[in-house]
This record gives sequence, structure tokens and C-alpha cells, in this order.
Amino acid sequence: MRRRSFGGALGPWTLGIALTVAPANVAAQATIVDRGTFRLTLAGQEVGTESFTIRQDGTGPAAVTIAQATVALDTGKISQELTSWLRLSPAAGHIAEYRLSVQGGGQERITGTVGGGRFSARIVSPAGEMMREYLASDGAVIIDEGLVHQYYFLAQRAGGTSARVPVLIPRQSRQVMATVTETGSAGLDIGGRHADARHLVISAAGQPERELWVDPRGRVLRFAVPSAGFEATRTTFPG
Repeated sequence: MRRRSFGGALGPWTLGIALTVAPANVAAQATIVDRGTFRLTLAGQEVGTESFTIRQDGTGPAAVTIAQATVALDTGKISQELTSWLRLSPAAGHIAEYRLSVQGGGQERITGTVGGGRFSARIVSPAGEMMREYLASDGAVIIDEGLVHQYYFLAQRAGGTSARVPVLIPRQSRQVMATVTETGSAGLDIGGRHADARHLVISAAGQPERELWVDPRGRVLRFAVPSAGFEATRTTFPG
């Protein structure tokens, strides 16, 4: 099956594509960790939005974290809609289940689980159905191609220092090792309000360098791929 990767040289770290969310039952004790909308720009021109929610359902050892998003992207050449849903166990810090649906260019559906140190995925596209299985190292996070909100989990894993973090990219059926380097702090204007942000630089073999700005709680404020001219900036200050 031919796998399509949106954005070519932009790589798996850049463009949000369209996301509507897979349905999920909200537990009685649900806590919103973060939610908001990113404005996506390419070469200074707005090309779409990514709206997301990260919440914790339940408390104690039985608690789970759910991250879901809706991205809409239209560059004039490519139009896509994508839905993403991710479930983790916060107590163990492990990925449990992942779902992705892409409509438009590069149409496909991915459903995957992590177990025994492997990520097992079922991929359905117009070309047919296939199964993929590949390494999922201990402590790995998912940052799929075209999704910005998932960088929250990378910032959490890296903590307040530089770190090397294994990253799963389901749309490319592989894991890479990302080096996260904190370079200091910066002031940002988010929705007309000043925000003090940590500045992180992310590098991985064969990928363009990415930059990430997060608040003291690790919530993503801005993301950029300078070599591609791509930026994602929150439209409102985190609640």
C-alpha cells in the first residue's frame, strides 16, 4: 500500500490537517488539562486551525488521559480533514490506544494499541487494509504527522531539562528519537495577553528542526518549523 505523507519536506512535525474527534464517554470526574485552538500559517498565510481538548477522566490508579482534536487545513492545493483520539494511563505514563481518521487528500484510518513494547496498528485506505507493528520504547509519546497539541506530552516527558524522548509517528509507521533542548524563556503575545514561555528546540535525524514554546505547565502556546515557514499559535490565552 502506498503511504502518503502530507507536506513533503515539512515532515511529521508540522502541518495540522483536519481533525474531528472520535466519540468518547466523559467520566463523571473529568478534569480539563488543556483545551484551545491553534491558528495555522504557512509562509505567513493562514491555512487552517486545530482545535483540541486534553482531559483526565477519573482519579487515582484508574484515571486515564484523553487527548482529541479537530484540524481543518486548506492550502489551496491540498484540503484535508482529520480526527484524532488518544488514550493514556497517567499513572503509568503509557500510551494505551490511538485512533486517526483523515478525509480528503491522503485519506486513511488508523487504529492502534501499545503493548509488549510494540505499537500495533490497523491501517485502512482506498488502496486496501494492512497491519503494521513496530517498536514502542518505554516512555514513548505519540506526535503524529500534522498534529500540534500532542507536543504537550513531549514537553511533559522532557520536564524542565534537555532530554531524549522516543516519539511514535503512526502515519509514518515508525518511531524516532527526538532530542529536546531547552534554550531559555521568551515572552509571547497570546490572544492579546502576555505569556512567559519556555523555549524548546526539537531535533531528530532526517527531520527539520522544530521550535516549541510552552507555559510553566507545559501547555503548548506556539509551534514552528522555521525551514518550512510553518507556525501554529494559540488564538486565546490558556484558561
